[in-house]
Formats: sequence, structure tokens, C-alpha cells
Amino acid sequence: MDGTVSAMAARLAKKLALLAVGLLAAGLLLEGACRALYAFAVAPQLAAQRNDPAHYYEASDDPVLAYRLKPDCRIEKDDRVVRINRHGLRDDRDDLAAPSSVALLGDSVPFGIALSQDETPAAALQRLAGNETRVLNFSVPGYGLVELRDQAEQMFALCRPDRVYYVLNLNDFSVRNTVYEGADNGLYRMYVRPALKTPFFLRKAIYRLMKGGRMSSVRWYRWLYDGNRSDLLPVVGEMADLARARGSEFVVVLFPPRVAYENGRFALQDVFGEIGDFLRANRIPVLAPVAEFGQDVRALQDDTDHLTAAGSEVLAQVVWQDFAKE
Repeated sequence: MDGTVSAMAARLAKKLALLAVGLLAAGLLLEGACRALYAFAVAPQLAAQRNDPAHYYEASDDPVLAYRLKPDCRIEKDDRVVRINRHGLRDDRDDLAAPSSVALLGDSVPFGIALSQDETPAAALQRLAGNETRVLNFSVPGYGLVELRDQAEQMFALCRPDRVYYVLNLNDFSVRNTVYEGADNGLYRMYVRPALKTPFFLRKAIYRLMKGGRMSSVRWYRWLYDGNRSDLLPVVGEMADLARARGSEFVVVLFPPRVAYENGRFALQDVFGEIGDFLRANRIPVLAPVAEFGQDVRALQDDTDHLTAAGSEVLAQVVWQDFAKE
């Protein structure tokens, strides 16, 4: 009996060993195929974008950020002007000092990714503020909450704005090197290549599946938020604490994406409510201009949920009304 059991155990061990070798070989073959696909399809495309004369980014010494806006850069293309000042901010001016100042912080939405210099939220807000209040735009396309926390530290190393308005886009709940890598996987991957290509392609496939073949979707926004809220909502609190420690007020503006306006209702209201409850519990003021954008969201945002020039004016009005009421 003992001999029979030993023989069975030996056969099972041999089968498991063969299975392990087979899986390892299959994994290596798959990784090789993914490396070839990356080398011939993905890498050249990213390199071409990075080397485009209209590319206004560069590598950052900060490993958390990976890339940043290129200082002293001016791009004019297709009737769109992008000017990055010497501090690496989207701004026509280099000086930062003023009797009072307001800072915008966020991703491609407050940056004004599809807009010319005078159409951005910061430009619209500056027109409302006049000469006495300086508007500074510390937004960078593709940054999620982890990167924006680092960006906030760099902001306070440069200046101390009276108030910081963080325009929270729900895709800020993206996390690099995970299935939620998110909005900046193109920009980020221009500067940081994935070590293993198989997980990269698998994550990208899942990410695109959650988008549903569209530029954005309510399901995708919920997926990003639900997957990372426990880790990333406290980061907003850390940003607020950092601002308070520097003598600045910190206000969150919840950005309502166009895709969430469905059949006369805002489909992400429950998510906004949960975020608002968290912020108020942590003494962080919050603005949620759902009604303001709902009046004519198709004129105020494009089909990628980014602002039009008219949308910049609406966002600027929301911020200015809050700032001016004090």
C-alpha cells in the first residue's frame, strides 16, 4: 500500500512539474510575442508623439511625476497656442507675485487640453479677476491623484496662493502600473516603458473593455472610483492639509463629465455625494457645478468630456463667485 501511494505521489509530482514547465514556457512565449508587438506597434507610435515638434512635455527628475510641462515652451499649431512659462506652468507670464493669487490644480480639464491659451479656464478666470488677483495654472494633463499630491508640493515650493482650487476629475482616480493606469498611459509610457509587456497589454485590454469602446462612459468612471477610493480619497485630505500648513485655503471643484448627463439627470450624482460627504467631514469646501454644466453640456464640453471655450467660462465663473464672496 505504501509503495502504491508513493508511486501515485511521484506521478502527481511529475505531472505538476511538467505543468509548471509548460506554463512557464507558455508565459515566456506570450511575453516574447507581447514584446514584439510593443516594439513594432506601440514604441514607435509613442516615440513619434514624444518627438513631435508640438510636444510640450519633458522627462521629470521626480520619479513620481515621470514627466512635466516643458519650461519656456511655445507651440502654435492648428490655430491653438500653448505657452509654458519658465516655471513649467501654462501661462504667458513668468512672474508669480501679486496682491492676491488663485491657483488651479488638476489634470487636462483645468489645463485646457484642446484649447488655445486665451480659451483656458485660467485665462477666463484671469479676465474675471482683473489685475489685482493673479491666476496660476498648476494643472498637468494625465496626472492622477498620486501625481497631483506631488505637484501640489512643487506648487508650494514656488508660491503660496491665497486659495487653491483643485478641479477633481473622476479619472484622477487612475493609478499607474495597475489595471487602472488610466488617462495618462500614453504620456506616462512615453517616458517610462513597462518592464513586462504581457501585464501591460492585459491591463490595457481590461481598461478599454471598461470604457466600452468609447472615449468615456459612466461605467468607466465608476470603475476607476470604486477601485481606488479607499486609497485615493485620503490623498485629497493630504493635499488640503498641505495647503493649510502653507497658509492657503483649499477648495475642491467636482467636475461633472458630459457623458454622465443622461435623460435629464446626472448619472454620477451618488458618487459626487459620497465624495462631498468625505470632503465636508474633513473640513474641505467643495463645489459641484452639476446644474451649471447641465444647462447646455454639449456646448460646454466636447465628446471627450473636456471643456470647450464656453465651458472654460462657466468653470471660471463658478470659481470666481466662490473666491469673490469672501
